[in-house]
Amino acid sequence: MEVYRAEWFNESPIALQWNLNHSNPGTLRGFHVHSDHHDYLTVLMGRLHLGLQDMRPWSPTYGMATLTTIHAGEPVLIHIPPGVGHGFWYDQYAIHTYGVSQYWNSDDELACRWDDKDIKVPWPFTEPQYLSEKDQKAGTFEHMQSLLLKQLFPPTSMKV
Repeated sequence: MEVYRAEWFNESPIALQWNLNHSNPGTLRGFHVHSDHHDYLTVLMGRLHLGLQDMRPWSPTYGMATLTTIHAGEPVLIHIPPGVGHGFWYDQYAIHTYGVSQYWNSDDELACRWDDKDIKVPWPFTEPQYLSEKDQKAGTFEHMQSLLLKQLFPPTSMKV
């Protein structure tokens, strides 16, 4: 089954690096956002619940949030552009792979607490069982947004 074709993303950069994640039930990864790189995500085994929130002030969907379920039984490739916050919740064991359009750079790794009052994602749980040390120590959404907006700019083809 085809899940990626470059022409589907002809206005987005290609993935330069692919990473593989194994996650146990009760794991939450996030909430993260990037100012420079694009993410391309697909599930290889199991399922995950992907929370998204648009943090780009010029976007017509600014501030909107959603939660969607992605599973290996119906493979799709999700494109997460710069400025869209995201987190992953696993209610079963899952393996997912994600491509990134730039090599890892700590300056492009912004995070906030998953339960911050300004995150509008309707998470299907009250407390994750597993949360990385980085995500446990993450700051506020407001701080993450202020850092993001110092680095993120509207596309040059867009008139604001």
